[in-house]
Amino acid sequence: MNNKIEILSPGKNCRKSKRIIFRIREYLKQQRIEADIIIVNDLKEMQKHKTWILPTVIINGKIVARGYKPAEDKILKNLNK
Repeated sequence: MNNKIEILSPGKNCRKSKRIIFRIREYLKQQRIEADIIIVNDLKEMQKHKTWILPTVIINGKIVARGYKPAEDKILKNLNK
């Protein structure tokens, strides 16, 4: 199945967002899991998710973390295997 991870970010130069994306990519590579990671910084798109804490991590349509990298078990739990 195809996994989709969205990162709601204030901008492409946000250091916190970059760290979260890097750590999630490394974890997925380590676990040999494929997922599309999409950075969302469009205001209208962000408003669909009802959160103002950024960066926010959304895995397959479910918010799993606001302002921090989600725990590895939480990432796995929300991915389609």
